[in-house]
Amino acid sequence: MKKCLVTGATGFLGSHLVDALLRTGVSVRAYVRHSSDARRLIKRNVTLVIGDEQDQAAMRQAGEGVDVVFHAAAYVPVDAPFASTGEDASDGDWARHLAVNVDFTEALLSASQAAGNHRFLFVSSNSVYAPDAPVPTPEGAKLGPVSAYGRSKLLAEDAVQTFQARGLDITIVRPALIYGPGDRTFTPLALRLARFPILPLVGGGRSLLDLVYVRDVARLIQVAAFHPRAAGQVYNAGPGQPTTLADLVRAYHRETGRGPRILAVSPQAALRTSWLSRHLVQLFLPGTQAALSPQGIALLTRDMHLSMDRAAREL
Repeated sequence: MKKCLVTGATGFLGSHLVDALLRTGVSVRAYVRHSSDARRLIKRNVTLVIGDEQDQAAMRQAGEGVDVVFHAAAYVPVDAPFASTGEDASDGDWARHLAVNVDFTEALLSASQAAGNHRFLFVSSNSVYAPDAPVPTPEGAKLGPVSAYGRSKLLAEDAVQTFQARGLDITIVRPALIYGPGDRTFTPLALRLARFPILPLVGGGRSLLDLVYVRDVARLIQVAAFHPRAAGQVYNAGPGQPTTLADLVRAYHRETGRGPRILAVSPQAALRTSWLSRHLVQLFLPGTQAALSPQGIALLTRDMHLSMDRAAREL
């Protein structure tokens, strides 16, 4: 029986990854914080190792005797694709990105190598790609993240690549925006927006967008971790077919018979009124006001769609 370690096992993607592994008879060990609610893992007979982002001894203990380390834990704020912050340690949010997404990854890599692990799968993000990357975006496209979250994920990828050069077999998976059961970010936000009578959308919500189902991402991660061709590779995790925000509104109309009317707003108008819009969004949808920053508005007008050719061909 194969044995695996999963970080982020109490989170959205991590919990579905644990389910996918258990369904195929894999023995799962989870590295969890003291504050984590691990009752669901205990009921599923998942072995727990308690530690934090800095506990090297606990990380080495967690990695002993496992075949694959799945690193899915991350700091992902609500406004992750949009929020930009200076790379200054005095900036609390950037410091949190560094501590969890970068430093923890480096510590876990070091502990995994010390424990003799052979395979390390790192869950990154499509946020690492540059705004001018081609669409559909292949894994070899230009990297140049504009958000704090994306920058932290790219720094973590650099650490992963460093340990590959030291002999650790690594695989990187870059998911698009994930939705599904247990989602506490996108789906609740989308349902709140669906209750508005009028929904202003930059460009009418016609820009391409990737939404990928959480169980599909978990399955791709599992396949990549055990596939011999995936060692040393990077894979996108997208739906293979793009959608738009306008498509989502129409789908909601079809399913419920109700929903908002889309009000198309030009990027220029959105920029001119962003000072007021951000205030209103902060009142009704706290944590998402960065979507109406100049950077956020630029992203909302950009097509984002991942190529899945490599995963289809190799996995």
